[in-house]
Amino acid sequence: MYLNLYETCPVEPVRGEGVYLVDKNGKRYLDLLSGLGVNLLGYNHPAIVKELKDIPPFLHLSNLYLHPLKEEVASILCSLTGMDFAFFTNSGTEAIEAALKFAWKKNPGKIVAFENSFHGRTLGSLSTSGILKEQPFPRINTEIKFLPWGDAESVLKENPSILILEPLQGSGGPRVASREFYKAIMELKKHGTIIICDEIQSGLGRCGSFLASQRLGLKPDIVALGKGLGGGLPLGCVLLRKEIASALSTGDHGTTMGGNFLALKLARVVIKEVLKLMGHAKELEKELHGNEGLGLFIGITTERKDEVMRKMLEEGVIIGKSARGIRLLPPLIIKKEELLPVWERIRSLL
Repeated sequence: MYLNLYETCPVEPVRGEGVYLVDKNGKRYLDLLSGLGVNLLGYNHPAIVKELKDIPPFLHLSNLYLHPLKEEVASILCSLTGMDFAFFTNSGTEAIEAALKFAWKKNPGKIVAFENSFHGRTLGSLSTSGILKEQPFPRINTEIKFLPWGDAESVLKENPSILILEPLQGSGGPRVASREFYKAIMELKKHGTIIICDEIQSGLGRCGSFLASQRLGLKPDIVALGKGLGGGLPLGCVLLRKEIASALSTGDHGTTMGGNFLALKLARVVIKEVLKLMGHAKELEKELHGNEGLGLFIGITTERKDEVMRKMLEEGVIIGKSARGIRLLPPLIIKKEELLPVWERIRSLL
């Protein structure tokens, strides 16, 4: 029997069409959560379908072998982000695990994270997730200090070895901080702190630039990607600067399935398509009055989130929630006429 540890939605989908899910009774739902942010291109995007029809020479190729596709996707990601190296994983939380290990190898010591942050549920990512502080599980054996999100003054009082943040908080938001806050983080970098940006939700064009950090003036040492990178297949990535990579040796980290051949084929397609859609995300942001997020990482604070979610589901719209209120992660292909009326309807219910 399946062990369900999720707060599930009372919809039984049988197929997806663009920005819509269709249930077993034929009812269509506008999906503004896009598989928890995975389906950046919606459901059954023509470019993804076309790539899947091109059967690869193998579905999986061990990391004991190098292949031009791996270097190609790594080079594209490095070029778009200004990083020097890419390491592929199976997921976002695995990317965070690797990022913490890579940073620790270069500069071991105290880690600073933020209250209401979320970086994943494996041991290292859990340990640095402020929103999960009360969960009764062990933590990694190092000092971790959680600071108030957006508090530039508290950041400047610290001198950590490593600082990890979401450029804008997701499960705890969406919340964008002040420019002073991001400047304070960059000030720590000048003094040797390794900055890790968790772009698992905010990256890949969702915020109107390839990385949200690029819009916010952040220049991290390490970036973690996941969710939509594999076009619906499991794929994560750690991007890092050569100064960090130079401290690593063969065997310091590894993965059996990370960088799966088929997932990399789809990643190549996803990257190409989201580059066409980033401007669209940025333009729609201007129309979303009351949005507390960035681009198509959309949120609004409310204590009535559960009530609003139920009402919108009755009206055929799937939305999400965060610790602060409503959270939307629509596919980047969504049209203005599909999104704006629903956004105004959500606001009217508040």
